[in-house]
Amino acid sequence: MLISAEARWFWPNSPPDGLEDWFIQAHEPYCPAGGGEPRIDEYLVDPGQVELGLKRRGGNAGVEAKGLVAVAWGGLAAGPFVGPIEIWGKWTSKPLELKPGSTIAIHKKRWLRKFDTTAAHPREIQLDAKEQRVNKQPLPARGCNVELTQVSLADQKIWWTLGFEAFGAAGTIENDLRAVAAELAARQPPELKGGFMASYPAWLSKLSP
Repeated sequence: MLISAEARWFWPNSPPDGLEDWFIQAHEPYCPAGGGEPRIDEYLVDPGQVELGLKRRGGNAGVEAKGLVAVAWGGLAAGPFVGPIEIWGKWTSKPLELKPGSTIAIHKKRWLRKFDTTAAHPREIQLDAKEQRVNKQPLPARGCNVELTQVSLADQKIWWTLGFEAFGAAGTIENDLRAVAAELAARQPPELKGGFMASYPAWLSKLSP
């Protein structure tokens, strides 16, 4: 099982003013975000379910399962990044399949920043368009991903989401998320107006009739 500490915001139609440019572009002395290539993920539609998510990532075989374990004490408070931190467990099963007609296709265009948190201060890793390390060195086993993603649905509705996801050991992920949020808060981000905090399962539950 993998475990992560997460915080996520959603906005309908467009992100807050300035967020897209602030996150994606290179502003000295920082590197540009990686990613930007489109993909399609299929999520199980389960109205009312906010603690369990099942998805098929891109064209990969099998299913990724994600379950809410707890809401961390203390939460997140770093500049505009304020709110609860959720702890999630993750599992992948290649034989598991999602029944046809039970899923919704989510078209994504994601930009990613990845931080190594093994040292005293977070260190950003430069990524390419495929979200791989530019210098080809192995990615860290402990760190934090921060993503800005444009998501679109079959009805052409557009959403944007900003998410933090710290990974590693259970004893480090909460503080790693807070450290990376503080690092990004020091880069003068715009205010996060007009959105709401939710996990992907909670967001999908809001879309279900």
